[in-house]
Amino acid sequence: MTAILVLTADGLQIARRLRSALPGNVAIFGPTCIVGSCAAEGPSPFPMNEPGVFGWRGPLREFLPTIWPEHDAIIAIMALGIVVRLVGPLATDKRRDPAVIVVDDAGRFAVSVLGGHAAGANELTRTIAEAIGAIPVITTASDVRTLPAVDRIGHAWGWRIERPENLNRVAGLVVRGQRIAVFQDAGVPDWWHEFGAWPAHFIPITAIAQGFQSNARALLIISDRVEPPDVPADRTIIYRPPTLVAGVGCKRGVDQRTITTWIEHVFARSGLAIGSLAALATVSLKADEPGLNAAAESYKIPLIAYSLEELDGVPGIETPSARVRSKIGIPAVAEPSALKAAGADRLLIAKQIGPGVTLAVARRTDHQAEKEVGPKPGA
Repeated sequence: MTAILVLTADGLQIARRLRSALPGNVAIFGPTCIVGSCAAEGPSPFPMNEPGVFGWRGPLREFLPTIWPEHDAIIAIMALGIVVRLVGPLATDKRRDPAVIVVDDAGRFAVSVLGGHAAGANELTRTIAEAIGAIPVITTASDVRTLPAVDRIGHAWGWRIERPENLNRVAGLVVRGQRIAVFQDAGVPDWWHEFGAWPAHFIPITAIAQGFQSNARALLIISDRVEPPDVPADRTIIYRPPTLVAGVGCKRGVDQRTITTWIEHVFARSGLAIGSLAALATVSLKADEPGLNAAAESYKIPLIAYSLEELDGVPGIETPSARVRSKIGIPAVAEPSALKAAGADRLLIAKQIGPGVTLAVARRTDHQAEKEVGPKPGA
């Protein structure tokens, strides 16, 4: 959710323009004398006559904390100094604080104030500026120098980040032009285009072991495979593209724990990263299985179900079963489900039979569609 705060009638006009241009749920908040009637009464905030517009009574410093934790972004159409003084005490964690953008009352500038990368404030600032014809003001070092922001790499495609505790340290090395080794064997191959040209101090490597043999100060790993145990813990960031799809068949009544335990066993044995698991897939006959649905929910990924007709004849099946065909009319569930959901023509892992569960894994080949099958928002 996005909140737009206004203090004046001019600011309210800009807020209305922004609300029509921004995606998602956008609400406008302002003093009741500006957005409604000075005689309005009620708790703060409370609806005005205009849909999506809410009023508050009393000082802004008392009102702002009430909406701070409920919104992903706050756009303040007012003086920058006001916002800096009010936001300072509220900002506690870059991973949870909302994006904060300030727009002046004349709509000439849009300033990214808080959450430039982590909360997407820089990107939103550009969107706001384009919508109202303002000049975007972004001061983040990596953006100013058109360098990759390590906490935004792969964000557009739903990549997950492991070892986030290293983000600040590695970001500093990137900005200072230190050598950064980059290993990639999965995901969108030209991910850096959104930041500009490939940085001269980024060194591509073909094996993870080369990372710290090249005098690199940090290592970026983009992979759906488990990294070697000797990778330095304090100078490495790992990105997990959502490239792996697990096809699952199961007996009636199999519980979530049994399913997830088998998935994680097979992934670990095969050296695959659970962080790159993009979806579970199965036949429509199993779509209502509580354990299977709970397993998908536990990974915060979708459960995709295909009809018998959709799975019949899928190419690339390696272990057809006459018993399965006699029961449901198709030769397999796990393998064709994985292949179909991944858009692949060959399996990464053929059917693995566990306790009441069968599992097969395929890798997505369409990188541009990673986000469509990737982790749910907020994962």
